[in-house]
Amino acid sequence: MDLNLVRLFVAIAESRNLSDAAQRSGVTRSNVSRRLALLEKQFGAQLLRRTTRHMELTQAGRILHGQCLQALNALQSAQLQIDQIHQTISGEIRVRIPTGLGHFHLKPLILDFCQAHPDLLLRLVINDQIHDLVASKVDLAIHITSAPLEDHVATRVCGIEWGLFATPAYLQSLGLALQTPQDIKHARLLAPLNIHHRLEFWRHSDGLHEQVQSTPSIQSGDYQFLFNAAMADLGVVLLPYYAVRDAIAQRSLVQVLGGFGVKGVGDALYIVRAPNRQPSAATLALIELLVSSIQKMAPGWRLGTAL
Repeated sequence: MDLNLVRLFVAIAESRNLSDAAQRSGVTRSNVSRRLALLEKQFGAQLLRRTTRHMELTQAGRILHGQCLQALNALQSAQLQIDQIHQTISGEIRVRIPTGLGHFHLKPLILDFCQAHPDLLLRLVINDQIHDLVASKVDLAIHITSAPLEDHVATRVCGIEWGLFATPAYLQSLGLALQTPQDIKHARLLAPLNIHHRLEFWRHSDGLHEQVQSTPSIQSGDYQFLFNAAMADLGVVLLPYYAVRDAIAQRSLVQVLGGFGVKGVGDALYIVRAPNRQPSAATLALIELLVSSIQKMAPGWRLGTAL
């Protein structure tokens, strides 16, 4: 059986839509339809049941889909074993890392990895969006979240702590001391996009929780931009501690409401892989590097370690 046809049928089965399958496979919709008809003729069975809204696999289609996945995984496993025999890190690897962590800490690691493995073909995406890694054609991603995707392989690497920070100049211009969470209403708030109009605090001394309604003045998914905005005296910024640790050590930023914890967009860092995909030698090597390097850096990302 044509291996390209195997891959195409898997794309069709997972998309349940010929147009999406065509986009994922890099061919036209008519080409997908024609090759699906050829496949059904070859097996002498209807593989997909078409409805007005979508397509679903028939019993024969489910059997073929399962066998196709096993065949592709077996080939990937063979490639991995061959790569390990030759002890070379090569081939294409597609990686997604979040903006803040990428700009502040991970880019030097990944560049060193590329320098050590010149035969590697790296496809790096830096953004904070993570959905279906299979559809996005991503081999691994770093995700900061409190709830990792259930249908992906997620490995917890370390915890992530968030806080509120501002320059001494901004706090002085504010003209009042920020002593309680309610005082944040009087400050300009700079926050990630996923933070809406409510901040959640808890008091370290007794764990008492409190919610504060506050509309951010500036929001962005780019943590470097939020950091720069805070450094420009534009307000109090909500960021993970790894993004501000050096500025805290240099007294360029100070922590606001240090007696309280504050909820960010995720409390842990995970490395996420697509399900049903055998990782290549390059993927495994990069995962090992990222896990070991991040776990070495993580103790310095706890609040107060730079003070």
